[in-house]
Amino acid sequence: MASLLLLLAVVLTAISPTAVSATTNSTDFISRSCAVTLYPNLCYTSLKRYATTVKQSPLTVAVAAADVSLVKIKEAVLQAAVLRRGSTGRASAALRDCVDLLRTAAYLTKQSVAETQKLGRAAQSGGSSFSWDASNAQTWMSAALTNEETCIDGFHDFRGGAGSSVKRFLAKVGRLEKYTSNALALLSALVDG
Repeated sequence: MASLLLLLAVVLTAISPTAVSATTNSTDFISRSCAVTLYPNLCYTSLKRYATTVKQSPLTVAVAAADVSLVKIKEAVLQAAVLRRGSTGRASAALRDCVDLLRTAAYLTKQSVAETQKLGRAAQSGGSSFSWDASNAQTWMSAALTNEETCIDGFHDFRGGAGSSVKRFLAKVGRLEKYTSNALALLSALVDG
């Protein structure tokens, strides 16, 4: 029994540094990747949980960032829909527009992810479609960011008169823009670098 425990201790000691080292290398890679974004701290904190899947792949980092943005978009859509039910007049109309804009942003983000995943296949096959797919991925993500900005712009004229729940929603969409901006920057770095 003692020899079995000793063997187990030796095996765990031999395996653990490798796993820790791989995770450390991956989190360092994420940190370096996030340096190209406008919001590197937000980028790093949102992506570090993906360290084991990202490894050191710029493609996987870009897809993970888009996935984070997509989750945040879906949360904002739900919040806008709930707020709209309790709103009237211009606020209700602006929230309805936000729901539509953010749903479209979610669709555009999914399209960007699909194009980004094609980049990996195009690069591996040496295909000539890499530039086309890269341009498409950037266009989709940029359009998603534009939709998020347009959602906020719909409240421009009465932001001071907006209720506290609408103000919190606008802050959430403002933060969402940062996630999407990070995803676009990582995608651009993948294409350019």
